[in-house]
Amino acid sequence: MPRQLSELQTRLEWQGDHERLMQRLQSQVTPPMDRAFEGLDMLANLTEDIPDFWGVMDPVLAPDALSTILAGDSTTQLPTPFDGGYPPAGNGSSVSPAFETLFPSTQDLEEPIPLHQKYFDIFYPVLPILNPSRFRREWAHDPASPQIRALNYAVALVGSTVAPEYTHLQSSCYSNARKYIELCERDDDETRITSLNAFQALLFVLRYELTRKHFVRAWMTLGRAVTLAQILDLRNIDNGEAARQRTGSLQGASQIGFAWDKRDPASLEEIRRSFWSLYIFESYGCVRIGRPCTLDEDDNLCIFLPSPGELNETFRPSPMPFIGDPTKLAGVSYLTSYAAVTIMVKLARLCFEHVNILSRSISDSGFWDRHYRLVKTINDYTAIFQRYLTAKAVREDALAFSLHLNLCATHINLHEAAICKVEEQDLPKLVAAESRKCSAAAAFKILGAIRMNWPMQRSERDHFTLQATFIGWPISMSLMALSRSLANGDTTPIGIVDSLRLLRAALDQVEEPDGYWHQASRAAVTALAKWDEQQRETSSGE
Repeated sequence: MPRQLSELQTRLEWQGDHERLMQRLQSQVTPPMDRAFEGLDMLANLTEDIPDFWGVMDPVLAPDALSTILAGDSTTQLPTPFDGGYPPAGNGSSVSPAFETLFPSTQDLEEPIPLHQKYFDIFYPVLPILNPSRFRREWAHDPASPQIRALNYAVALVGSTVAPEYTHLQSSCYSNARKYIELCERDDDETRITSLNAFQALLFVLRYELTRKHFVRAWMTLGRAVTLAQILDLRNIDNGEAARQRTGSLQGASQIGFAWDKRDPASLEEIRRSFWSLYIFESYGCVRIGRPCTLDEDDNLCIFLPSPGELNETFRPSPMPFIGDPTKLAGVSYLTSYAAVTIMVKLARLCFEHVNILSRSISDSGFWDRHYRLVKTINDYTAIFQRYLTAKAVREDALAFSLHLNLCATHINLHEAAICKVEEQDLPKLVAAESRKCSAAAAFKILGAIRMNWPMQRSERDHFTLQATFIGWPISMSLMALSRSLANGDTTPIGIVDSLRLLRAALDQVEEPDGYWHQASRAAVTALAKWDEQQRETSSGE
């Protein structure tokens, strides 16, 4: 009983610190402003549309683990996918001998069914692009074809990433998947590389590569997948007029592989979902490398958003609009979390483009008009997927968790751009102060969702394992926003420091310590280390 009371007190103290911190942030009264900044209220309300989850805590979350992190003790941490928390591979493998011999060297694996099942049982809700019935039917019908073998190994590769006992098989799965994709590409029969199986194999391999440390290879694979999507004109799959005009040098997808006008509804939905997964992957890659996206250069994608429903022979798609029509989207009876994430990625793309214009042109005279138009667009779209921003959804659905974090990060990105423009134009400090407050509020909402879903121990189904580096950007953005608050003395230091420590620990859960987002967050980590050093010096001087 005393220990339970102590744990409860620790939890209440932590929540109380946050509430006091938020009260201080919100206590800055905004005086009347002139009409030049009449959009400021809308900008402030942007982040308020997203709930925070500070009153919601997983009852099985160990307070001792969080207390250790917040105390700055680096000697005790949760196991991560990059340390001893997973069974050792190679000579020290603790898996059964049967699995040790499953992939002899780089030789072919005949029946990687356990790994396929890992994908369908665990990973499918996060990447629901493959019809299991069609996949198994084509594998049984023509197992020797390079395109089905490429997909076979690519699915096994993704399955191996979520299960510790299969980690040692990743190298063989990866090598074979790439080998058969290459064979498809080199084959004189170009329908092999332009097949749905080869396209999906590229996507699964790309998903794996994007979570690895060596990004150049992922960028090259992304380029191949984007080029293939452009050759097949997937962006116009639901544009009837474009379908009638598919002639000329590219021959049309119906002549070189996909033949979507002859496909069943489930296969058409596979194509749509596969395209949207590429859309998401390209967005992530372009954030990493700072390059513009190409799949929607003219913002005119004539391909329906992902439909609800399980991919199987009985699948019947629900009517879905194009992504560029928020009015029709508002009338959709049911939107999946996969479709919601796709819409969120569109908002992030618009925000990146907005910020990039500012970075390319210092005298960006149209900044504020574009800025407040974007705020309104984000508000309109956010209202469409509010059901996935609830505590229940964010706790139970890994895609809703990613949606919440990345939407908040998009808000931070937008507010940070406003801060830069205010400083450049020497506008009233109040404008920048409002954006700093909103940026910090969005960072705390990211922190609240992370804290609510903090895993007591890593598992193949926890949100951090399933989303991996795809939540690295929002964690990095929140670290940046809160570290500036610490440097500027905007709020009580202790609350900011505790938040930074938890965010830093969260980043360790999704990538290696020397990963890209760790490097991008180096300034925030340095600010935290500097604060700790100052506290030690103060304590030693007393």
